[in-house]
Amino acid sequence: MPILGPRLFTLYLGELTSAIQHLGAVTYADDSYVILDGTSIEELQHKVSHHSKLHVEYLSEKGMIVNKSKTEVMVFGIHLIEADFDIDGTTIKSGGQMKMLGIIFQHNLEWNLHVESVLKRVKPKLSLLKKIAKNMNVEQFIKVATAQLFSIVYYASQVWLNKTLKGQYWTKLRSLHYRILRGAVKDFKQKRSKLSLDSQCKRATPKMWSDYSTSTMVMKLIRDGSPTYLSNVVKSTMYITRRKPTTPRFFDNSKGKIGLHRLSNQLNCMNGIEDWLGLNLGDDTIRIKLKKYFNFDFD
Repeated sequence: MPILGPRLFTLYLGELTSAIQHLGAVTYADDSYVILDGTSIEELQHKVSHHSKLHVEYLSEKGMIVNKSKTEVMVFGIHLIEADFDIDGTTIKSGGQMKMLGIIFQHNLEWNLHVESVLKRVKPKLSLLKKIAKNMNVEQFIKVATAQLFSIVYYASQVWLNKTLKGQYWTKLRSLHYRILRGAVKDFKQKRSKLSLDSQCKRATPKMWSDYSTSTMVMKLIRDGSPTYLSNVVKSTMYITRRKPTTPRFFDNSKGKIGLHRLSNQLNCMNGIEDWLGLNLGDDTIRIKLKKYFNFDFD
């Protein structure tokens, strides 16, 4: 019986995407988000008004009420944009940050607020854990720290723990990592080297965890997505070089656009790919070429 509730709720929202006539709907339990794009604020305001009306109507038909006081709107971009949006008759001003499923998003896709929030939540727990460290061996301490501390630090790390994170926050996360490990080995006077701590505790550093989570995310995209969809993603992140107009290459878009989240910047080795991406090829042909050029195998 306990599992029946969530399943029924999922069925309730199962047709939300088609009801609001947009594929950018993301739902989790009783939270739902819609991602829209536009070339101007006026276009976004029109889209938000249209899709939110359909959204509210769908939920009302299911017997649910939308809490408009908790509804938020945010416009992603380099500069903060504050504009009024109509949500089924209620005016809501867009802000510079939004908390989604425990992750604090900022309009420019920087993550300093999220990291500061993580550090604030972990520090009291670490202090408490150190007080009872004398009653645990290293293995026991690491198990408790993994459940109570690292689980908070690395929650949704695929989203925010990447190249876009500023250096000072990498430093703070690394410092927190070794404070936890020193607590495990009871090295409160910091006499042990970081290398010896890593060797004994066998815990991934923030940089190692970032590389791992990014790799698994990309491989999941590769394996779960259709070859045609993947080729379109790759093609959309390429541009024609000035020296050789016929040669598509990947580029670092951090200067002109927000973030380094595009697939091209995670897979720099893909430069030099042939221009077959522009052809209208079938899935089987694309599958063979992806396996040849990227060494990706589709099961």
